[in-house]
Amino acid sequence: MDVSTGAMLLTIPEFALGLMGISGVQSESLIFVRFIGAFVFGVGSLYWLASWPVVKEGDWRAVRYCFLSTAWIRGVVFIFGTIAILMGALAWEWGTVPLADGALAAFQLWVVGKGKVPGNV
Repeated sequence: MDVSTGAMLLTIPEFALGLMGISGVQSESLIFVRFIGAFVFGVGSLYWLASWPVVKEGDWRAVRYCFLSTAWIRGVVFIFGTIAILMGALAWEWGTVPLADGALAAFQLWVVGKGKVPGNV
């Protein structure tokens, strides 16, 4: 999800924002959207990198670390985005971003907490 979203924000930001229900972004702001796209793509690619030890050695520790680390990042995005929307710094149409990140952070923490990913951290 993050890899494709990040790639679209990097290459076709207007289209990606439209899919998210966000409109009215000024053309001079698109460089910042692309910058965010690079970050989102980078975070998303961490899941692929974490899966390599599983494929090579059956070692799930990297996946657990990845889930915990990206859950933290998602939690920060959830808090910032929610506060920015409530303060009026971001339009309500941006609400899907913190909602999605908050839900995914909770899911990832649940998965790790319930031991659904084998191995120890």
